[in-house]
Amino acid sequence: MDDRLITIATDHYTAAEVLKARLEAAGIKCFLKDINILQGAVSEGVRVQIREKDVEKALQLIHTWKAEQEKTELKDIKEIRRILAPVDFSEYSKNACIYALDLAHKLKSDLKIFHVYYAPIIDLVPITDAYSVQVDMDINLREMEESARKKLVNFVNEIKSIAKERGMEEVKISYSLREGIIEDEVAAMAKSYKPGIIIVGTKGKGEKQTEIIGSVVYKICDKTRVPVLAIPEKSEFTIESKVRNVIYATDFDDSDLIAIRRLMNILSPFNVNIYCIHIAKDGKKSWDETKMDALKDYFKKIKKGVRIECDLLEGSDVFKELEGYVEKNNIDLIAITNRKRGLIYRLFNPDIAKQLLLRSKMPLLIFRS
Repeated sequence: MDDRLITIATDHYTAAEVLKARLEAAGIKCFLKDINILQGAVSEGVRVQIREKDVEKALQLIHTWKAEQEKTELKDIKEIRRILAPVDFSEYSKNACIYALDLAHKLKSDLKIFHVYYAPIIDLVPITDAYSVQVDMDINLREMEESARKKLVNFVNEIKSIAKERGMEEVKISYSLREGIIEDEVAAMAKSYKPGIIIVGTKGKGEKQTEIIGSVVYKICDKTRVPVLAIPEKSEFTIESKVRNVIYATDFDDSDLIAIRRLMNILSPFNVNIYCIHIAKDGKKSWDETKMDALKDYFKKIKKGVRIECDLLEGSDVFKELEGYVEKNNIDLIAITNRKRGLIYRLFNPDIAKQLLLRSKMPLLIFRS
């Protein structure tokens, strides 16, 4: 019986390998199951299995490691001093950038406006002079960079003019330009610039290389731990908007504690009502109510006097339940946590993602667990 294998965790391949290494270093033999043989490095849903006799020891170790990680991450949560706003010069992008300006003003933060241009492989007529080919490519790439830089400078000057008109001249506005794939370059910039939040518009000009749409937003969230505020295509969320009612959608994960602290930091300039909700297909209400009460107490611990309402929702259609709740409570912002196979996983399947980001007018604040 002691040799029976028990699944202790299910995660993507890299995380499963890390957990396996840590457990084996503690003297617990581990086995990985359900690895994609052809593409092992990108496998998801890899099961980490151990012998039944080691379960209690393993659970104690995992609990200790999570507590240590949480303690470290809580120390890293500081006031938001920098905001990063990727732009593609569209009206939706401009709207998101203006909101970033307003938030920077309220939080007394710096704002960096960031543009990534895409330089595709240039098709040239085959000629024998390799030097001429290189010269032509250099000229074309230089022209693309100069064009992108000119557009960026004009865009930044427009935002600075808006800042002056609205009495926000004290906001320090800088800009940066890079060539590459947008999600990769945004992640790299986030690593070097260390913003407290990334704010993006989710509708570009229609060109795939400039459009910041659902799948790209998800990739940005997957590549960085910085919270991302996505302003959907049809959002009417402008600088004149006031954030009054905010949803925090939970799946009762350990990462909730970190996300809640970051959420309260971002919302600090606003006087808001918070609705903490959980959407389940099948109800285990007594257990869910206990966990929800614990989250409610944690919200109040982080910010005294916060107005918070907690609700447990049931339904097979996550978007439909969320949409109905948003309309009923006049919600201005939805906050969720990006975790593997959690709520964000269900929201960002190909169909639901388009519904949420294109049909919904709600800004979406996404945390990375």
